[in-house]
Amino acid sequence: MLDEKIERKLESFSQLPTIPYVINEVLSALDNPGLNASHLAKLIERDQMLTARVLTVANSPFYGFTRRISTIDLAIVVLGFNSIREIVLSFLLQRFLAGVRQDIFNIKSYWNYSMFCGAASRVLARKLGYRLAGEAFVAGLMHDIGIIIIVQYMTEQFSKIRQIQEKFALSIFEAEQEVIQSDHCGIGAWFANKWNLPDQLCKALHYHHNTFTEVKNLDNDNKNSSDIEGIEQPLTLIVSLAEWFSMEMGFKSWALEIRQPILYMAEDIIEDMRDHEMLNPDSALDLLKQEIIDEYENVSVLSKMPVKPLFNSG
Repeated sequence: MLDEKIERKLESFSQLPTIPYVINEVLSALDNPGLNASHLAKLIERDQMLTARVLTVANSPFYGFTRRISTIDLAIVVLGFNSIREIVLSFLLQRFLAGVRQDIFNIKSYWNYSMFCGAASRVLARKLGYRLAGEAFVAGLMHDIGIIIIVQYMTEQFSKIRQIQEKFALSIFEAEQEVIQSDHCGIGAWFANKWNLPDQLCKALHYHHNTFTEVKNLDNDNKNSSDIEGIEQPLTLIVSLAEWFSMEMGFKSWALEIRQPILYMAEDIIEDMRDHEMLNPDSALDLLKQEIIDEYENVSVLSKMPVKPLFNSG
């Protein structure tokens, strides 16, 4: 639960960025089961930068289409609605990050980390049988957005968080709790809810540092069927695992952590995998790591175009 003082503070920030009108219209349309490609194309074409982004991704080597995709209508047909959602939300996050103060935070390293976690989440979703791999990509991409809220809007507190980290060798998660009696998980979920993002995505942001037992107790009132048998909040598990792999593979240098944060759900799964892999658990992990790296390189096209910030860095 988000600390009441922190929530009041967040509510007081009049300059918190909102989703631009056109992007909001596109995301709302994508939630409509009756959506057709022609209507979606008309919405996307109202934003020149978004139009360019969709066409760039459609013509990237990742998709490998033999003919050039020159219209949004055709891009939607060949990519599908789920891929369009990924492109739009990654574009939105990149615009959000573009205004962050780079003098106090390594935003480039953070963006690479976010892209890695998105790629890892998509690979893990496929491996674990979670049907919405595109949703997993978005969750991985956005799961630590609460840290950016702290960096940009609670600058004094973030400076203290860094000092506490250095002095006591704490993870950023632990230092947040010491300084603001809250953490980026709750703040990120609050922000995602303000952007009207799906409930399962908000939960993944909020609970990816929690234990299986805590998540199960939190989810007792929501017994919808899970894509991963016996797992409540499967998307939360996927995000937790994605962050574990990011630490394991050196993509979290921006956090300046001497002591890594505990990712209970991920560590339980990795330990279980090592205990039950009959042949060579390290080799199995190495193969998975290579698959994640390949996916990360495929999605790197999303980083190669300039964006206009949602807000000005102060």
